[in-house]
Amino acid sequence: NLQLLHVNGGQVTDYFEDGEVNQIYLNFSDPWPKDRHANRRLTSPDFLNIYDTILKKDSVIEFKTDNVGLFEYSLDVVKDSKWKLDFCSFDFHSEKESEGNIMTEYEEKFSSQGNKICKMIISR
Repeated sequence: NLQLLHVNGGQVTDYFEDGEVNQIYLNFSDPWPKDRHANRRLTSPDFLNIYDTILKKDSVIEFKTDNVGLFEYSLDVVKDSKWKLDFCSFDFHSEKESEGNIMTEYEEKFSSQGNKICKMIISR
């Protein structure tokens, strides 16, 4: 089953019980480029802690973006957390792991503009 919510990311614990979610996809999130907005990034330490609460034990988070700055920030956050980096690419479409990838609307748009797509998969 799939559930889509149009809510502030910090509110997901209002909708899901602890350990209820199998997997989280963060696709082309707003990069919030200003340093003062870092806590709004969906890969910030606070959000990773929220995801840790609602995810089942062996679940993963898949994150894709065309924003290299956001991707590098996210890698640093993961490195300094209890999360484990299972997969990382700064050019996902050139990887064998991209076989069977279903592109989002933004992924198609950014790829057609020549932007490389970054992807990471993390787990606990």
